[in-house]
Amino acid sequence: MLASAWEFAKRNKGKIIAGGVLVGSAIAYISTSSKSVVLEKHTTAAELPNQARRHYIFDSTHRSCDQSITDLIPSVVTQIQARFDVETIQDKLKNTPDLTAEQKIQLWDQLKKNVFCRIVSVAFGFSILTLTLKAQISILAADTCAQFEERNKKPTWCEMKLISEFYIFQFRQSYIPESMSSMFVKNGSIQTDNPMDIGNRRIFLQCVQYFTLRGIPELMEFVAEAVSAELQHWKLTDVKTKHEMRDFFDKVSYRISFSGLLTKLVAPLDEDVNAGSSVMKLLLKLTNNLESSKSIHVLSSLLDFYFSAALKMVGQEEQSLVKYVPAFSNSFPVLTSTAFDSPLFNSLYSSDIHQFSVYVFNS
Repeated sequence: MLASAWEFAKRNKGKIIAGGVLVGSAIAYISTSSKSVVLEKHTTAAELPNQARRHYIFDSTHRSCDQSITDLIPSVVTQIQARFDVETIQDKLKNTPDLTAEQKIQLWDQLKKNVFCRIVSVAFGFSILTLTLKAQISILAADTCAQFEERNKKPTWCEMKLISEFYIFQFRQSYIPESMSSMFVKNGSIQTDNPMDIGNRRIFLQCVQYFTLRGIPELMEFVAEAVSAELQHWKLTDVKTKHEMRDFFDKVSYRISFSGLLTKLVAPLDEDVNAGSSVMKLLLKLTNNLESSKSIHVLSSLLDFYFSAALKMVGQEEQSLVKYVPAFSNSFPVLTSTAFDSPLFNSLYSSDIHQFSVYVFNS
């Protein structure tokens, strides 16, 4: 039996050797592939905590941002109503029967300007407020993530939640009345090991306070000048189409949107500032993002929500300018609403503003 086996081996030794080579190669390939897969899985698993942390911080802080924008809207609306008074002029036209024809024309001209200025001021004011806060939130959220990475710390989900709560607390402390901020404090205080300097954070967040207190009044002066320039050749009896009205809003926007507008309104910086300080690094990052081509594109898309909503209030495709005035006046509550499907709501949840927030977060 052994002899016959030996004879078989001699006759087929070439095939046996080739088979051994093939089997050995297969085993080597499988072994190498297994190691590769293991290494690949290990690398992916190692990255997951960082990715999850970044997503968690980004999402939680931006949810707080949306509510804070909504809470700031009333103060902006009040300033616009006071600067471009429409109600008083309408009351005079309705309840003063002894007005001369010339006085009525003057009042109608002023009413026309104020109505247009209101629409443009709301569109720019709300849109810049949205852009600024979204940029600030993204910058601070990215800074929080960077602190973890620099310290090579692997926080638990509990720690990450605590950091986000602390961030929301600090954010609302800077924007929301103290009575509302108390809702975010547990037992009188929030403790955290967040290394970012709280004073720098508060100073940085005060850019929006600057915008709402000083930037909005300055913006309204730019709006008044631009609207007056575009309306100077328009008479109340002129017949205009909706397309022409939209073209009017675009021309006014072009006059207002000069280079450096957002920096001037939000965070005007002196040339001799210390660019190396922590606050200035944050401010410079904010202004660079606000003046980027990405920001200008998003601002244009946000303005469209408001101008389109105003034009929807007009029933006819073509009519005299004097008939546009009441329709646009009635659009003011719609434009300043914070309800579902309002221009502000649609802008907050638009893909453009989300992409901009992610762009700033990753910049």
